Amino acid sequence: MIMRSLPLFSLTVLLGVLSLTEHAEATESRELRFPPLKDGRLLLSVDTHTHTVFSDGHVWPTVRVWEANKDRLDAMAITEHLEYQPNRDDIPHPDRNRAFELAVKENKQGRERTDLLLISGAEITRKYAPGHVNALFIEDTNPLLTVKLRREETFATARKALKAAKAQQGFMIWNHPAWPRDFPDGVIKISKEQQSLFDEGLIQGIEVANGEYFNDSSLQVALDHDLTIIGASDIHGLIDYDYDINGGSHRTVTLAFANERSVEGIAAALFQKQTVAVYDRQFIGRETELQTLFDSLMRFERLPARRNDSQQTAVRISNAGPIDIELEVLSDVSLNKSAGYVTVPSHGSTIIVVLDHAPSDDMKLTLKWLNSWQAPKTHARIDVGL
Repeated sequence: MIMRSLPLFSLTVLLGVLSLTEHAEATESRELRFPPLKDGRLLLSVDTHTHTVFSDGHVWPTVRVWEANKDRLDAMAITEHLEYQPNRDDIPHPDRNRAFELAVKENKQGRERTDLLLISGAEITRKYAPGHVNALFIEDTNPLLTVKLRREETFATARKALKAAKAQQGFMIWNHPAWPRDFPDGVIKISKEQQSLFDEGLIQGIEVANGEYFNDSSLQVALDHDLTIIGASDIHGLIDYDYDINGGSHRTVTLAFANERSVEGIAAALFQKQTVAVYDRQFIGRETELQTLFDSLMRFERLPARRNDSQQTAVRISNAGPIDIELEVLSDVSLNKSAGYVTVPSHGSTIIVVLDHAPSDDMKLTLKWLNSWQAPKTHARIDVGL
């Protein structure tokens, strides 16, 4: 809903309201484009895990490109299962690069011309350990196909495939690690075999969020084993069927803090662990990356005081991103008839009124970022000086 900007003189009439919301534009948008970071790096939205009919997905590769363009993704990876080919009778393809090639052709010559970046990849499909693993940024997926029959899918053949990916400077991600088939209680237990893959650099990232699932145990594994934090859709059907886009939902993605807008720039960000996962309007990352993201999205501005408002201060909080930011004020301040919970709408702003603080007083707000997670059950805390 679009609300009109409210002049400051009307604040005294609305003292019983938690906050005053201003929208510069409509926020009912599916577009996952973020502004650059304050340090000049780009904030690129990337879906690192998608499927088409060339493995167990339900759409042609061109549809994946169309959907990514509708969502205004910066980049998308095509990651077909190498070994699991349920559609092979109808779509035989000895070249495992074929789906990516069709996506690239559509992206260059199709009905839409966009700046979408496409990433070559594949999913190495095994039981735990190592589980399902995506290999990204590789030139040829065929050398990763190290088995001919499902019964040959052993840890040894998986390790061989991972080493083939590493030989191509691939970046490997442990997909949906808390899969109930592997860990029925949802708590991940790292085996010696899996630890050896971490130690050898054969798995460098982990999906803390996959599709509609976010698992605390996955985030703890990322922190404990120094793995890159990843969020991905793992889409098989249509994005608009799996996500309530009209209800304000969005696909699960990774935000890559990249020095340049290129596949190489995204790869560098993932290798350097410069990422935040975005899942169901929530942000999941390490403390430093969440702080950097917050500082780039949010702006705090004192508003000019009225003559009779000498003991209260109005602060406009603006959000330049496409997802609402939810905050709790922890500071020892009183907000005007408020419990201290504030929602700052996407591409919009909210005004809060702080009592017992003159406009000329120094003020620090300590905030809890409620739709962020820097550890299991732990929100990011933000200090803002005004």
